[in-house]
Amino acid sequence: MLKAFKWLHWVIDLRFLPDKLQIWLFGTGTRIIEVLSGLAMLGFATVFALHGEEMIKEDLYEKFLHLHPKIFVAILIFVAIGQLFAAFFHSSRSNIISGCFLLWSALIWVVVSGTFIAAYPPLSTGMTTYPIIAIICALAGRNLIKHTKRVEDKKGGE
Repeated sequence: MLKAFKWLHWVIDLRFLPDKLQIWLFGTGTRIIEVLSGLAMLGFATVFALHGEEMIKEDLYEKFLHLHPKIFVAILIFVAIGQLFAAFFHSSRSNIISGCFLLWSALIWVVVSGTFIAAYPPLSTGMTTYPIIAIICALAGRNLIKHTKRVEDKKGGE
């Protein structure tokens, strides 16, 4: 049983990938995810800040009312700006911070997808798109943190 968990952990952490590919994937690749997620959050926040009251009247968006729109917009802006700001730096510390912002982004995208799921019926693209974005952000954030720690551990051991 323990061996199965070690194997699962090895697969989830993508440890089977060569170091160079991990550096590219979680350096450059993660930055792309951070920027896209941050910009999407800023877009979401802008739309809700400017036209949230009208949007909430629509059946598809009525469940967003439960999120307290002004607080929701503030959280989106805070996480988006933090995520975008952290993406510009390339130190181990900024990578850990970026990973944390990606994990917070994943949580936000889960909440967003939950509001679309709660508005069912009808089916909507928000029921599938935002859970996928949440999973991508969560995996990227977790792996960025884990990979940065492994790189730092290697530096300390040399």
